[in-house]
Amino acid sequence: MKNNLLMLLLLVATIACEQKSDTDSTFDKAHAALKDTLTDNLTSAFEKDAIVGLSVAVVNEDGFLYEKGFGYTDLAFSKNYTSNTTQNIASISKTLIGIALLKAQEQGKLKLDDPINKYLPFEIKNPGFPDTPILIEHLAYHTASIIDLDEVYSKSYVLEKSTHAENEAVFTWFSKPKDRVSLIEFLENTLTLEGQWYQEGMFANTKPGEVSEYSNIGAALCAQVIENATGQDYRDYTKAHILNPLNMTASGWSSADIDTTQRSNLFYDKENLLAAYSLITYPDGGFITSTKDLGNYLIELMKGYSGKGTLLSKESYEQLFERKQFPNTEPGQAQGIFMDFTDEFIRIKGDMVGHNGSDPGVLTAMYFRPDTGTGKIMLSNTESDDDNGFWPEAVAVWKALMEYEKEYAALKATGS
Repeated sequence: MKNNLLMLLLLVATIACEQKSDTDSTFDKAHAALKDTLTDNLTSAFEKDAIVGLSVAVVNEDGFLYEKGFGYTDLAFSKNYTSNTTQNIASISKTLIGIALLKAQEQGKLKLDDPINKYLPFEIKNPGFPDTPILIEHLAYHTASIIDLDEVYSKSYVLEKSTHAENEAVFTWFSKPKDRVSLIEFLENTLTLEGQWYQEGMFANTKPGEVSEYSNIGAALCAQVIENATGQDYRDYTKAHILNPLNMTASGWSSADIDTTQRSNLFYDKENLLAAYSLITYPDGGFITSTKDLGNYLIELMKGYSGKGTLLSKESYEQLFERKQFPNTEPGQAQGIFMDFTDEFIRIKGDMVGHNGSDPGVLTAMYFRPDTGTGKIMLSNTESDDDNGFWPEAVAVWKALMEYEKEYAALKATGS
């Protein structure tokens, strides 16, 4: 009797395993077809022929669902852009400031409601509201009333060399190599009343903490506060607490940190390079990484959002992703700590959490959708400001990723 019961249980288990195997096989085939469709759509988008090179990825908390590169990293069109290609990613870099800030708070090095002047060797205040201290959290939510005046912030972009070939485009507002200063010097020159570059208009006519005014300089200032509070260079701090734990070995803040043979050139257009530059305010936009490494970082952010992250405590992640609205915030938009909640990117609708970035020769995006449990990345190496067909191509790429994301969610829901 016992033997018969055992045989029956084994038979049921075998049938269940076979059914699961059949279901998995059906799902895998359907997913493979879905990825093929995405590749076709991305190839079609890329054939618009404005972007020299780009890479994309789609991830969920379990890992990569899709990753692929298109185009090239050199002017000879001989070296392919892949998911291991590195480039600077502009303002997505700011999300690392958020992680570093909350890690420093966990370590007891600072508190978000501390005044920034507690950690600075000079005083920064809004001259219109001298008795209202700027707090660290004001920097984190872009409410510090600091304004990125073009003629001042542009000094942060510094050319890597003084002379350039005919096929290297140079923006006239780029600073010369001899004009480079340290981040702390830039901040003092820019934000103190006695600073060399300070001018009226560096601060808004609003009290710190009242309204949201996106500020690259404010973000870089926050990284400087972290550095001063922890006593550790910001680059080393992020490497120790973000890059190393996530095994982001292809990433860093300068050429010295990465394998330069994998780094893409940046392009003005398909005939001209963009002259190499770097940022004095590097924490706000100078992070160099690949789609592969950034995908691992996005997976961690998604896990943190759902309470399973490893870089920060659950409480810190809750603070990172706490949505805040401000009087001047547009409907559908909200701020986390250097994290955006938005209902669209490049005029394409979709409720997302993350960040995008734009710099000379760079357009990037890193967002995840809590409703689908998937995230997507796009990195591109071509100037987007001129009317060269860039935007229709970028829009087509993002739409293809969103369509895949929607179809994958439907596939997961049905299980086949």
